[in-house]
Amino acid sequence: MLLIHLKQAWQLLRQNKLFSGIYVFGTAIAIASTTIFAIIYYVKLAPVYPEYKRERMSVILAAEHSDETSSSQGALSYQSIKQYLSDLKNAETTSILLNTWGTSSIDFSDERDAINVILKQTDTDFFKVFNYDFIAGAPFNDIDFDSGLRKAAISDRLAEEIFGSADEAIGKTISIKFKKYDICGVFREGSAINDMSFAHVIVPFTTVKGYEGNPDPDNFLGSYSMIFLSDNLPALQAELAEVAARYNSSHNGRQLNFWNQPQAASITSLGVWPSDSDFDLSGFIRFNVMILLSLLIVPALNMSGMIAGRMDSRQSELGVRKAFGATAKSLLGQVLWENLFLTIIGGLIGLGLTWIVLSTDATFVLSILGDQWSSVNSSVTIRLTPDMMFAPAVFIFAFAVCLILNVLSAMLPAWIALRRPIVKSLK
Repeated sequence: MLLIHLKQAWQLLRQNKLFSGIYVFGTAIAIASTTIFAIIYYVKLAPVYPEYKRERMSVILAAEHSDETSSSQGALSYQSIKQYLSDLKNAETTSILLNTWGTSSIDFSDERDAINVILKQTDTDFFKVFNYDFIAGAPFNDIDFDSGLRKAAISDRLAEEIFGSADEAIGKTISIKFKKYDICGVFREGSAINDMSFAHVIVPFTTVKGYEGNPDPDNFLGSYSMIFLSDNLPALQAELAEVAARYNSSHNGRQLNFWNQPQAASITSLGVWPSDSDFDLSGFIRFNVMILLSLLIVPALNMSGMIAGRMDSRQSELGVRKAFGATAKSLLGQVLWENLFLTIIGGLIGLGLTWIVLSTDATFVLSILGDQWSSVNSSVTIRLTPDMMFAPAVFIFAFAVCLILNVLSAMLPAWIALRRPIVKSLK
C-alpha cells in the first residue's frame, strides 16, 4: 500500500509541476530556517567537540568587589584565586584562564604577513576540562607549566597554513608578541562559535611576564577566569557563597559578590553575564519556542491554502473513489502520504541549503539571531565542524519538522474535502 501511495505521489508531482515546485520550495525554506535555528542552539548547548563535558562545566567570569567609597566589577586576580579558590571541595577539576581580548599575531622573520590568531593562555588542567583531539604531539605538561617554558599547542588549520602539515609543525617554533614558542602538539580545531574552548594557539600563562599580578590576595580583581568540572553545581555555588561570606566578615568595609557563580556553561554559552539577575531562562525558552513555531506555522498556513485549492480540483476523483468503496480513512492516508512525499523532498533540499550556508560562514547567521551571540569573537570566521552539522539529533529534529509541517498543512483541508457527500463531489 505504501508503495502504491508513493507511486501516486510521484505521478501527481509530474502532473502538477507548478504546484509541486512551489510546495517543495516553500517547505525547503521553512525547514532550512528551522534547522539552522536548531543547529546553532545545538552546538551551543549540546556536548560537542571539544566541550564533551559541558553538562558538568561551570565558570567564574567575574566578581564584584566594593568598599566604603567605590565598587568595581571584573575578572579575578591570580593571587586571590590561589588564596581563596584553589581548594574547592566540590570541584573535581579547576582550570585557570588568563583572559586575552581580541587577537594576537604570529610574526615571521621572512616577508610573510603576520597571522592573526586566537590565543589561550592557561594551565594543564585546561586539557582535562576540554577533550582536544591531538593529531600530532601532546599538550604542554606540568613541568613545562611550572617552569614557565614557552611551549605551544596549535590547531591543525594553523599548522597546515604555516608548515604544511601537523607532523611537520612538531618541534618548530612560532613567534607570538615577539616571543618564541616551541610547538609541542597539534590539535584538531573546533568551532569559533564555542569561544570558551576555541583557540588557534594554547600556551602556559606562566610564560607571561608578571602573570602573578599584584601580590596582595585581597586585591580580588584581575585578569583571570576559572572553569570547573563538578557533579554538584548547587553545592559548588554554595561553597563560593561561603567563601564570599567569610571574606566579607573578616574585611570591614569590603564586600565580595560572586553573583551565584559558578555559572553553568550552558547559561554562559548564551552570552548571559553573571551579574544579569534579570535573565529569565524560562522566558528565553518560551521566546525561542515562539520563534520556532512561527517558522513552522506561517509556511504551513500558506501551503494549507494551496492544498485546499488542490483538493477542490480533485473532488471528482475523490467522489469516484468513494463511490467504488474507498473509505475516508484510506483517502486521507493517501493525501497525507502524497504531501509527506513532497515535504521530504523539500526537507532534503532544505537540509542541503542549511549545510551550504553554515559550512561556508555561520557569522552572518549568528548576527541575525541576536545579541546573545555577542561573545563570539567578531574577528574570526565562524565555521561549524562536520560532527556539529551532521549530528543524529539534528537529523531527528529535521525529520520531526517534516512530519509536523506535513500534518499542519495537509490534515485540515483534506479532512474538509473528504467530508463532502459523494453526490456533491461528482458534480
